[in-house]
Amino acid sequence: MRLFATLLLAIALSLVSGVSLSPTTAYGENSKNARTFPPLLNCQESKSRIDSMLDLHFYYNEMNDELSQRTIKKIFENLDQNKVFFIKQDIEYFQNNEKNISKKIKINNCDFLFEIHKVFIKRVHERMQKVKSILTKELDFNKTDYINIAKQDWPISSEDANEKIKKRIKLQFLSTKQPEENDNKVRERLLKNFVRLERKFYELDNDKLYSIFLNSFALAMDPHSAHMLPSDHDSFVIHISNKLEGIGAQLQEKDGYIVVRAIIPGGVAQKDGRLKEKDKIIAVDSGNGQGLHDLIDTDVDQAVNLIRGKKGSPLKLIVLRKNGSTNEKLSIVLTRDEIDLKEDEVKTEIYQSNNGKVGIIKIPTFYTDLKCKTKIFSQCKGVSYDVERGIRKLTEEGINGLLIDLRNNGGGDFPESVKLTGLFIPNGTAVQTVDKTGTIKRLNIDESNWIYKGPLVILINRYSASASEIFVGAMQDYGRGIIVGDKSTYGKATVQIVQEIPGTLGRRTDGAIKVTQSKFYRPAGTSNQKQGVHANIVIPSILESYDIGEDQLDFALPSDVIPPAKGFKPLQDLSFLINRIKFLSQDRINRSKKFQDYLVKINKIKLEKNKLFPITKDYFKIIEEQENPRDLNEESLYNIKSLINENDLQFMEALNITMDSIKLSGNQNFWVGMSSK
Repeated sequence: MRLFATLLLAIALSLVSGVSLSPTTAYGENSKNARTFPPLLNCQESKSRIDSMLDLHFYYNEMNDELSQRTIKKIFENLDQNKVFFIKQDIEYFQNNEKNISKKIKINNCDFLFEIHKVFIKRVHERMQKVKSILTKELDFNKTDYINIAKQDWPISSEDANEKIKKRIKLQFLSTKQPEENDNKVRERLLKNFVRLERKFYELDNDKLYSIFLNSFALAMDPHSAHMLPSDHDSFVIHISNKLEGIGAQLQEKDGYIVVRAIIPGGVAQKDGRLKEKDKIIAVDSGNGQGLHDLIDTDVDQAVNLIRGKKGSPLKLIVLRKNGSTNEKLSIVLTRDEIDLKEDEVKTEIYQSNNGKVGIIKIPTFYTDLKCKTKIFSQCKGVSYDVERGIRKLTEEGINGLLIDLRNNGGGDFPESVKLTGLFIPNGTAVQTVDKTGTIKRLNIDESNWIYKGPLVILINRYSASASEIFVGAMQDYGRGIIVGDKSTYGKATVQIVQEIPGTLGRRTDGAIKVTQSKFYRPAGTSNQKQGVHANIVIPSILESYDIGEDQLDFALPSDVIPPAKGFKPLQDLSFLINRIKFLSQDRINRSKKFQDYLVKINKIKLEKNKLFPITKDYFKIIEEQENPRDLNEESLYNIKSLINENDLQFMEALNITMDSIKLSGNQNFWVGMSSK
């Protein structure tokens, strides 16, 4: 298998943790027969991809009994992510009887995978019988059921599984019921959704099943290795490059329809103006000569793949739009283009205070220009380029200090984190890496990039990961900035290599493998792995109530230490300044009624985390928050136009800390320990 390698630091939360279960079939508008795409994967190809992963992996060289057991575990979890279909006995049977699946794969035997799928379909059928019996009559809320959100074990029997799915149905009933809907309408809609899900499970094709197996094997090695189908790889490239080729519309699947969730600013759809939010896209002609494809009851991933396409290529959409009490049918023809994802670009703002001007930089992700990286250009326009431009702009405005917001930044491109570090220190090592041979590499800073020498505060949370942790760790080791926010970052200190697999049978690509190839270490030689970067000053947040981080993931690689980088020396010791500001910050928090009320809410969630919740309308909001901590956190971070949000208490206190640092440190030479260039 010929592979093309691109070195990337993958995002902390695996891109392929749950494989979409839509069939790769396409239907013509007037045809009852499905046209299937050529198959991509089989047992032999799967073995080849596993061998490639083992050749590259930091720790594993062969598929042993331990990896076999882990792979089986992950196959079950990937098929049944909510643990409502399989029962514990199913997993135990396959783990006892398939202790070394590598021996079977070597002789081109993947029967175990289809046996697992056969059991899965059997369990799906059993649960669906229960679902239909529940939803064909009124739900009984007089009898109170209880659910433990934190504890998600496999059901011990079919009866236990049926009871679990009944509770899930009641939760969905409460969460989706609209004020104008009667109970019968809600139950009818839920039943249709379950039947739709059942059909997708039944239509699971070989490519998806083999990909689940390959991704399960990758996750058995560590939580950040992965197998990607072509569509998964496309999504990865979009994330890392912050660009896509298409029309610029965010889609979601709702009640069997593909619905426009949002129109991306600056995209084709926004410039054209005809496609609107809440429009239902019922059919699409991709311009590939196959005519219209019906999108009703289609998986959103498949719909996205049909709508994406090369810049300059035509696309026809058939859209349903609600117009009063009727639905209007529209035909919209658009030309695809390359779109910059503005929402994830670096953003800057200035806050004026009595102590001076604070520059604010929000970095959502460590994106880079992949097309530029494949050519010989002196300057690629990635996140470091945009931050540099932002700093120069803020400096011209006369800022006295800088606050960088890295919350929810899960990482991205490895070299970009090194370039970013070089904007804030004059020289030295930004990060060290160790590969499977034990070879240590030190990535040093380009001295010509150093442009900012003033007070620096960096705001983190538990979702700040990977490339974010490289930058934050270096700033802390060199004493270059004050780290504030959650107690620590995510704790991912591994580097992944992504190898694209060249396309066959007319495909542009046959997917990719993402493999953990090395571990990274801070300039001082310590590791963030499973520990994260600890904040100098903790500002409480809702995320502290949840179990988030690398140490919570299955099969995370261990943490260790290596010697400090040669010549490593902090620029200065910030401990005295930090202790003074810490006192001021704590005093503000103690005197703030808003913060004290917030702390009560945080403590309440901590206490109720392992509690049994009654499934009633009164408790539903609490259950929803317990299940979706990231959604709750992002609601406060992103549903705003300005970077300065007075309701974001953590951010406002970080702003106060930045102003303290300006007032107490006096001059920029204090921050760099030397005269400016």
